[in-house]
Amino acid sequence: MAKIAPFKGILYNPNKMGDLNKIMAPPYDVISPAFQDELYKRHPHNIIRLILGKTFPDDTVSSDRYSRAAADFKQWRDEEVLVRDEKPAIYYYIQVYKVGTDLKSAPNGRRRVRKGFIALARLEEFGKGGIHPHEKTLAGPKADRLKLMEACNANFSCIFSLYSEPHKIINRLLEDCCVNGSPIIDVADDDGVESKVWRIDRPETIRKVVEAMSDTPLFIADGHHRYETALKYRNMMRERMKDYTGNELFNYVMMYFSNMDDEGMTIMPTHRIIHSIPDFKSKTFLANCSNFFDIEEFKWNGKVEPRVRKEFYKSMEDKGVRLPSFGLYINGIDSYFALALKQKDTMDKVFGSSIPDVFKSLDVTVLHALILNNILGISSSAQENQTNLIYIKGMDDAVEEAKKHGRQMAFLLNPTRIEQVKAVASSGQVMPQKSTYFYPKLLSGLVINPIGTGEVVYETVSSRQ
Repeated sequence: MAKIAPFKGILYNPNKMGDLNKIMAPPYDVISPAFQDELYKRHPHNIIRLILGKTFPDDTVSSDRYSRAAADFKQWRDEEVLVRDEKPAIYYYIQVYKVGTDLKSAPNGRRRVRKGFIALARLEEFGKGGIHPHEKTLAGPKADRLKLMEACNANFSCIFSLYSEPHKIINRLLEDCCVNGSPIIDVADDDGVESKVWRIDRPETIRKVVEAMSDTPLFIADGHHRYETALKYRNMMRERMKDYTGNELFNYVMMYFSNMDDEGMTIMPTHRIIHSIPDFKSKTFLANCSNFFDIEEFKWNGKVEPRVRKEFYKSMEDKGVRLPSFGLYINGIDSYFALALKQKDTMDKVFGSSIPDVFKSLDVTVLHALILNNILGISSSAQENQTNLIYIKGMDDAVEEAKKHGRQMAFLLNPTRIEQVKAVASSGQVMPQKSTYFYPKLLSGLVINPIGTGEVVYETVSSRQ
């Protein structure tokens, strides 16, 4: 079960930085090269230089983006651009945002507030404790993050975790501490999402939060690669230490904890673009799909396409309430197709016990197993390597991408429900990659956690664990 602790966070010095909006960034893995350039230009101390430094042609093993990040991190601390809190604390972090049917419609959607807090979580191997993944990971990103962690000995970004606490006692504890005080950080990102952070260093409040979380399983929502990297870093550091105690900070990782029972949680889907399937014939493909799915066709021409597309999206959503379903656009056909599984036991009939029961009602599993693998012949390894797949956020973006030369079709998905994420993670299973997109993303640059060999977790709290 969760073992958490406060820590002495490293934060940007507001007295030196001025506008904190200019120095924050989203997680490294959603930053495009063009946006990376933009963040570099915004401010010489933007967190991008630490989490995702630029690569240059003359880089060497001893002089690369990782060593530059380490040098900048040291220099910024020496110059007090970054300063460390004097007291161990947890950091209440809320995000105020709007949500629509997809990312493009979000700015005009309904207002929501996602609440959570930043603290340390004791690292546990998956399957051996109370921390559960829900998605598969790739080797490349983990190798990249390990190099950065070895160079800088710090967590620059939070793992995003979920816990279940229907009575919301922890939320009330944190809100009571912050109701009369201004946040120490109040910024907005490029999507208009407001991030507000309060520092909570009252020992009694920290103790109550730690105790409330002590028997709570955690489900990783975002940051699987960074969590597995932290595990590997911990194991490496253990081997290097002669007097290992277990209280070293590298046994912990900086994590954001959010209550999945709170109304502010939003999951958006990630859509699939298919390309490079040899000898693809749309009529044959649709006929094969009709063996398993009821298919509703939405024909259109240029004048009525926007209206038809909205009807198509609504049909997808309605069908998804009852059975696994998704939308389909095929390049070159002036129609959209809404597919819904004909029978609830279809996956049982086709795959038997080879697929765990908890997966058989998931849209992403039905799509990957029944269509991508069984009908299109895209193997599991090819799916993991993204040989024929491109992942796209936003339904309209996916349709437009599928219209491009060389693209064959787009599969549009409904959001995975939070109870499905919990069920899969609790069963010890992991979903296919890109099954969930928790919105909004957490900002990087709010708080940094140092994890060098000389750093020890706050002893008063760790002794209670």
